[in-house]
Amino acid sequence: MRIVALVVFVLFGDAASAQFAARPTITVTGLGAKATESDYVPNVVKSENGLASFEALKAQAVAARTFAYYKMQTAGTIADGTSDQVYTGNGQPPRQIHLDAAAATEGEILWVRDNIGAQSDVLLASFYVAGSIPTGPFDFENPGFISEPGDSDPTNTQKWVTFPYANGQFGGNNPGTPLGFIGTPSNPNWPNRGAMSQNGGDYLSDNSLNYLDILKYYYGADIQVRTATTAGTGVTFGRKVLTSFDDYGSGRPSDGTITGHEGVFNRSPTFSSSTTANLAGSDAVRDSTTSQSGSSSQRIDIVYDEASGEDFLLRHVAGARYSDYDGSSNVASQVANVQFESIGSVGFWLKTVDPGLEVSIALDDPTTGDRGVRRSVIADGEWHEYKWQLDIDTQWEAWAGGGNGQIDGVNVSLDSIQLFGSSDATVYLDTVFWDPTDTFDQRSVGDFNSDGMVDAADYTVWRDNFLAFGTDNAANANGDTIVTEADYDIWAANYGTTTGVTSLAVPEPAAAVMAALAIAASFRRRR
Repeated sequence: MRIVALVVFVLFGDAASAQFAARPTITVTGLGAKATESDYVPNVVKSENGLASFEALKAQAVAARTFAYYKMQTAGTIADGTSDQVYTGNGQPPRQIHLDAAAATEGEILWVRDNIGAQSDVLLASFYVAGSIPTGPFDFENPGFISEPGDSDPTNTQKWVTFPYANGQFGGNNPGTPLGFIGTPSNPNWPNRGAMSQNGGDYLSDNSLNYLDILKYYYGADIQVRTATTAGTGVTFGRKVLTSFDDYGSGRPSDGTITGHEGVFNRSPTFSSSTTANLAGSDAVRDSTTSQSGSSSQRIDIVYDEASGEDFLLRHVAGARYSDYDGSSNVASQVANVQFESIGSVGFWLKTVDPGLEVSIALDDPTTGDRGVRRSVIADGEWHEYKWQLDIDTQWEAWAGGGNGQIDGVNVSLDSIQLFGSSDATVYLDTVFWDPTDTFDQRSVGDFNSDGMVDAADYTVWRDNFLAFGTDNAANANGDTIVTEADYDIWAANYGTTTGVTSLAVPEPAAAVMAALAIAASFRRRR
């Protein structure tokens, strides 16, 4: 039986004004400080809903972390028990699946925009209870209520569960759950956006719904997810997978393997009006025949109308299913995607045998659109990683809504993955990620002019700076005090490569590249 997280803390006024700084520890009353990500969150996940399947465990991790942040902000400590949330549980350590759920959502917290009163960002008091045990049926496109009169409610907690997505409740019209102070449209209690059903979340997860949609189903379509701010906190988050297409398991071994989903890339590539008309009939589906990691990838079938005579743009938009409200489609917006700090890199893996394609990634920054410079897609039938450094302006271009060609928002989110070309193609997509730990100096691979290619233009930069002093010199690849032949050697070793693209297979250098190196070497000898 699920442990009931019957939260009875009552909310008043603006007690939950936002404090979004990452917390290295959570203080549990009588137990002291616990490491937030490696100890506290996985233990709560294990204790509160530990038998659920993986996406429900991820939703539980986000709700537990958010509520702990809220309690630390308002009370300075959190109780171990159903008055707040259960940390110790049965005394057994969390299992790997609980640790994985915490790690997969590391730092993620729930918030909502106060669009009536103070116009501020408000941290949620993310209530949850066991709820009744759903029996279905469930329809992705028309979810309705995950509760029927005959469903078993052994803990008598279904009365606290809310369905703001199904009811079209958002903003001040979402009164929240009776577990907290019920707001009104003219006097909303912003932290109280409702209560998630743990049994219901498990049911949704069992039906291949991802954790963002589980959270939005119970707290509202306008609820947003962001990573807590790490600056000045001493907290460092690891690489985060924003979407994979893999099957997953459960805390209950008898559940077996559950069919995966397409995450935030669950829409057709023709969904966006930005996708050119000459791609009608193109589609994207999960595919278990190949993957960069895990069990599956997404196969994008590009059907090109040759009669158009025009190059195509395929804008494959990102967004949770249940992010639309007030008659609007919020796909490819911050409401519909995880918002992450603008540090490190963002990217994905592709595989194709069809030549002539280019690829980019577009971000909401946060209200304007900037797009990564196009990278040529390698058509060798191998998996290649394409990534863009968020802090290198030369890797970005202005795209839409007043974008300025650089990533300068504190938090950004996915807008879309974009493909360009002029022919039919089949492209496999996998492991869309954000890596805040990724630091990259393009000089280290010989890209001295930071244009994304290691080519003859970079040799010119090296030649013009030969014997120049300075660790920050544009041609100082190895970071020592002077530009020398050692920096040339780094350029030569990487000649012909595209920075931001890596491969699972390392090909032999092409003849044209070898010829170019020979010419450059003759320049060096003459010097």
